[in-house]
Amino acid sequence: MIDKEVARTFDRRSALFLTAGAILTSALVLRMLQMQLFNYREYTKKSENNSFRIQINMPERGKILATSGATISRDTPTYRIYIIPEEIKDIDYVISVVADELKLNEKRIKRIYAQIKKQRAFQPVLISENSDWTQLANLQAKNIPGLHVRSGFTRIYEMGPAGAQIFGYVGAPNEPVANAPFFTTGITGLERRYNDELAGIPGQTVMITNAVGRITGEDKSQFRPAITGNNLQTTIDADAQRVLYDSLMQHRAGCGVALDIRTGNILAMVSTPSFDPNMFSTDDGDEYIKSLRNDFMKPFMNKTVEGLYPPGSTFKIVVALAALESGAITPNEKIFCPGHWDYGDRRYHCWEDEGHGWVDLASALKHSCDVYFYQIALRIGIDAIKEMALKLGLGQKYMDGVLSREMAGIIPDRYWKEREIGYQWVHGDTIISGIGQGFILTNCLQLATMIARTTSNRAVMPRLIATPDTPHFANLGLQQKNINAVLRGLEQVTRTGGTAAGSAINVNGARMAGKTGTSQVRSISRAERESGVLTNEQLKWNMRNHGLFVGYAPTDVPKYAVCAITEHSGSSGLAARSVAATLKTLLNKDK
Repeated sequence: MIDKEVARTFDRRSALFLTAGAILTSALVLRMLQMQLFNYREYTKKSENNSFRIQINMPERGKILATSGATISRDTPTYRIYIIPEEIKDIDYVISVVADELKLNEKRIKRIYAQIKKQRAFQPVLISENSDWTQLANLQAKNIPGLHVRSGFTRIYEMGPAGAQIFGYVGAPNEPVANAPFFTTGITGLERRYNDELAGIPGQTVMITNAVGRITGEDKSQFRPAITGNNLQTTIDADAQRVLYDSLMQHRAGCGVALDIRTGNILAMVSTPSFDPNMFSTDDGDEYIKSLRNDFMKPFMNKTVEGLYPPGSTFKIVVALAALESGAITPNEKIFCPGHWDYGDRRYHCWEDEGHGWVDLASALKHSCDVYFYQIALRIGIDAIKEMALKLGLGQKYMDGVLSREMAGIIPDRYWKEREIGYQWVHGDTIISGIGQGFILTNCLQLATMIARTTSNRAVMPRLIATPDTPHFANLGLQQKNINAVLRGLEQVTRTGGTAAGSAINVNGARMAGKTGTSQVRSISRAERESGVLTNEQLKWNMRNHGLFVGYAPTDVPKYAVCAITEHSGSSGLAARSVAATLKTLLNKDK
């Protein structure tokens, strides 16, 4: 009896569990059928709207301006054109139409097809990175399916290669910024140094995407507008910049700087050969950049502050003032130049083989007599020469924090030689220092500063960024009579018989003065002389002497100082003409 009762109880419970299980299973099946057959649209929509994509909106970058307010670098609206392959029936037709309108080359077209094969059909493929409004309007008029546009900005460099190393350029950062196809940053020059001020503040658009990344909408509540960057005003005079660049481009390589003596404003700053940053955003931009990097002439190098050159005879200004200030010479004392000077067991030659005869300070500067400066350099010694060189602005950096890789150069003395070379200073070192050779190295900006300080007797400090203040430069403390004596000699340089007489200018009575220089790159060896190589012009180009000229104008009340250096030109003629053209441009603007 007991076993039967237990069996009946078990059967009732089993039936109850089976019934409950059947009911639950039926409910689940019915619910699944309801979701799949009747509510699938609702749940599909919910599953698709499940993520966000932040799209960075780039601001318009601030302008780089000349001292007049004229534009040097600016942003201009541009358009990135995309296609979405899944929206296009005939992809070949669309690409051919777009390529024809945008004048895309074969290399670009191949990259487009490669990108289409690489990614999903709903993902956009970049067709053109920098299209203008006219091109965009023509394409939109054709009603091409699957064509999409993103607006942004591209950088325009109004002066092209004239000063590209100074102003710099922008480009994509090393680490790409997600969802910001137009994101750029300053790569070199002022664009890099003042990137934070110029760049502005990016905005954002929040796009709603589904699980596979397709955009389904926009969250307008999270939209933030971009804020335009600040402008940067430089001290550059656009006309002087172009003239100096065009003048120096007549030679293969060189550099030049023009200063306003009264303010220290850098009016022109040129390095050649240069490059055109406008080319970087073209279809051939990568190849263009590669060719620049492989160019042994170093077009990316800003030679005005990075290039170091022996100052040659322009350094005679330093030696002359040091000798006058020390009392070792008077302006009227004469020294005889037979074309050479023997000291110890060595003969030191003048550049003029026949010599200059009896010369005083003015005529020594006019004819650039080496024998005269050999002797007065030895009289005063290297310490006095170095002290004057530093006072006149050589051996210093001026663009720290503005332009990178500036070189201070070398103004040597006995301690420097022992420390760096390991040998004692000898009289021969002092003698050749008297004509700006030996261990002395300077840059173009320093030499322009030297002539500005010489003419003004003030510690002129060059500056490239304009500020509202009027700078006050301390007096150098040099005797004005000594400065006047040197300036009289520099005025003779551009007069009849002077070493730069052919470059003289006269702008409504305003004249130019200055000093020529030729810095030796290497001397002609005995073997070369025996083989028939007797002149500098017979050497290979990169072994020839540099040409230099430092000048100022007007001679009565100096306002502008200019230095030009022509690499391996063999003489100072082109450098002097470049300075003259730049000074003439500046003087004409004063009318």
